[in-house]
Amino acid sequence: MVRNWHKAWIFDKKVFSRLFGLPLAGLATALGVVAYPTHAFEYNLAQTEIISPVVVTTRSEYQFPLETTLGISQGYYTLHKGVDLRAPRGTSVLAMNTGVVIEVKKIKVGYGHYVRIAHQGTVSSLYAHLDKVSVKPGDKVERGANIGSVGMTGRTSGPHLHFEIYDGNKAVNPMRFIGYP
Repeated sequence: MVRNWHKAWIFDKKVFSRLFGLPLAGLATALGVVAYPTHAFEYNLAQTEIISPVVVTTRSEYQFPLETTLGISQGYYTLHKGVDLRAPRGTSVLAMNTGVVIEVKKIKVGYGHYVRIAHQGTVSSLYAHLDKVSVKPGDKVERGANIGSVGMTGRTSGPHLHFEIYDGNKAVNPMRFIGYP
């Protein structure tokens, strides 16, 4: 025990606080007394020009495509270019944004009954497995307009909306646009 006295004395509580406590307390006191140059942050409101107000909104540019949903049964990935939104059969399907209906198909396989809408710019949306379709090609639809109802047409294992968004010819993850209610 005597051989290690030089290693242990610095870790003694009293010695440690005397060595480091006083200098730290002194430094904190000195910094608290120093005056900060607050005049550098002062400005004259009379000379400030307000260019335009900033408007903050929580309303998304895009409408969620279903009146109600029971969840997501399949997400977006390389081999599945959209999201499958579970909903009761007959649930209203809504246009995600203002646009023009460019395609309406009623086929027995794949997408089944589906609608494609062209929106502003290069964005388009596709709504598949519809039970009923309420629009025809060339119709102008507003954001939130009813375009059909959820069904089980085409290749499906239960009632849901298969929803895709394209930017040009490239499929993108719809959840980036519509979020989840």
